[in-house]
Amino acid sequence: MSVAARLAPLEGAAISKQILTEAATWLMELHEGPLSQRQRAQLDEWRQRSAEHERAWQKATALMGKFDALSPSGAAALRTVSMRERRGAVKLVALLLVAGPAGWLACRNAPWPDAGRLRTATGERRDIVLDDGTQLTLNTDTHVDMSFDHARRMLHLRRGEILVTTARDSANVPRPFLVGVGEGAIRALGTRFAVRQLDGRSQVAVFEGAVELRPRDAPSIATVIPAGRQSAFSRARVEPSSEADETAIAWQHGMLIADRMPMAQFVAELNRYRRGTLRCDPAVAGLTVSGAFPLVDISLTLSLLEQTRPVKLRYVSRFWATVGPA
Repeated sequence: MSVAARLAPLEGAAISKQILTEAATWLMELHEGPLSQRQRAQLDEWRQRSAEHERAWQKATALMGKFDALSPSGAAALRTVSMRERRGAVKLVALLLVAGPAGWLACRNAPWPDAGRLRTATGERRDIVLDDGTQLTLNTDTHVDMSFDHARRMLHLRRGEILVTTARDSANVPRPFLVGVGEGAIRALGTRFAVRQLDGRSQVAVFEGAVELRPRDAPSIATVIPAGRQSAFSRARVEPSSEADETAIAWQHGMLIADRMPMAQFVAELNRYRRGTLRCDPAVAGLTVSGAFPLVDISLTLSLLEQTRPVKLRYVSRFWATVGPA
């Protein structure tokens, strides 16, 4: 049976995000360079797993053909991202595959990032001193837009994680310092704090001073989080606070500190700093990990993991690996 005949009955059916992400990962592998004979066989096996897999691949390759229709500046930006920020490129392709034609048009017509915005690539961290003296550290794969005017000092965290140490405003009328996230706004009350964007939630940990959280859909709910506490909030509510763990921001020094961290969580954290896709086999997800691990060399960290825990790293390709049983 031909590919077209096999796909026809399911042409309008939805494809799972997991399979679309896998298709995008394979696409980036091809974009990086020719596949080995073994990788080509693995790709063929992946495509033949189901009609859904084959449809995802057809959609992914069709999307790549549309990149030539981008404006010159947009195409150049996409090429730069795909080479420097592999995981971000995979997410972009997967997002466009899920969004469909409407999402593609929105992406095509949207402005590309300019030099005035603050960005880090996967695995990169940046320390920045803002015009008002505030110290800002961006973690891996983080996007921040700044909006300082006479009325307020505002950072918009589009994705990723930041550490902020606010400075006293020198303006005649001190301006509030705010961090905007998808779920609402965070107001600094003379403070040092970290913000991490999660799926549908933002997590805030306060180490000095205090912050005020206001959910977007319930602005009348203003919750103050003092030093030594942390909380997460959605668009509708603020979760109960808990003790803030300063080791959670060891990333600012290029380290990941784990204290009996479940293997699945540990691998997910490493995946944030590594180009490509790193997964955890459910068979080892419940193992715990303790220690201090370097984030500047994920290959070294994975080697240390294999030496200290009963696990083995299995590579599908340069950018796709799984931590499984030894």
